[in-house]
Formats: sequence, C-alpha cells, structure tokens
Amino acid sequence: MMMIEQFSHRSSSIRCAIAGALACLVGYGVSAGAQAAATSFGSWEYAVNRDAEKRSEAVYARTRSDDGAYLWLACTKVFDEEHPAAISVTATVAQRQFLGKSSPRGRSTVYWFDDGSPEVSNWTYRDHYGQMSGGEPVKGFLEKLTDAETLVVELSDYRLDRRPSKFKLNREDTRSVADRFRKDCGALPGT
Repeated sequence: MMMIEQFSHRSSSIRCAIAGALACLVGYGVSAGAQAAATSFGSWEYAVNRDAEKRSEAVYARTRSDDGAYLWLACTKVFDEEHPAAISVTATVAQRQFLGKSSPRGRSTVYWFDDGSPEVSNWTYRDHYGQMSGGEPVKGFLEKLTDAETLVVELSDYRLDRRPSKFKLNREDTRSVADRFRKDCGALPGT
C-alpha cells in the first residue's frame, strides 16, 4: 500500500505507478521490458501496460475515495504454463484497514450506487483489498458505475466488521474511463 501512496503523489512516476502498484497489489506480473502509457480523466488515473513488442498486456484505471481507499479496474492478460493466455477482468477496492484473507469462494460484499438498492456478491479478500472478478460481474458493475455519482462498497474484515468506502464520481469522467477501458480491454490479444 505504501507504494501506491508514494507513487500517487509523484506525477513523473505515474507511468509505473498504476501498472506497477496494481501488479504488486493484486499479484499480477508485469513482464520484463514492459512499458506503460498513463493519462488521467479528472479524478481517474489510467494506464495501458505494453510488452517489449508494444502489444497491450494490461489496462488499469483507478480513483480514490475521500477516506484514502482506491477503486481499481483491471483487465490483464494472464499467463499460465498449462493453459493458453486468458483475459482477467477485475474491480478491486483497496483500503488502509487490514481485512484478512477469504476462502477462494470469497466473502459476501455489499455495494450500492447512488441511492439504489444494495447489491451483494462474493469478493475475494487478501490483506487490504477485496476484489470482484469475472467478465460478466465486472461488466455489470462497470455499466452501473458509468451512470453513478456515488459508489459505496462495504468490505468486511476478518471479524466480519463492515468497512465502508464511499467514492464520489464525476459521470463524464467515469464514462470516458469506462469507454476507454472497454475499448482497450477488448483490444488485448486473446479477447
């Protein structure tokens, strides 16, 4: 977590901040010789990680809540020696509080957009973050996110105490990020 905060305050380091910090945070590898192109959309930071041949390998977007939590969107090419390359799409909320580790099934996590009804899904937890994964769940999450002005995610710690984070969103910025994210994610080799 320190690396994320350290990089977020150095504009000259944003290229490696988004790709490198998320890679460390959620365990995705960044290949040797990789390059990242970074930009921002209002309160959103955005990066595309490219391999040595300049092919896209990963797409990252993040925004920060007032309480210091981060919402990350990631679309990454996952390499496995036993299987062909696949695409992993995730939405992650990283907090300062220690949340512990969940079982592979995850923990029930409550979230809602604006004043809408709460939604519940299983998120995988490790240390300081909770993560929703899978193409369809994240796609639905992203669709609702683009029209929202607020998002509240109630992660729970290892004692199951609620740890809410509230994200204030600018619809125009979020729509721009979502459109670019979909486009860049769809262009990853293997999609």
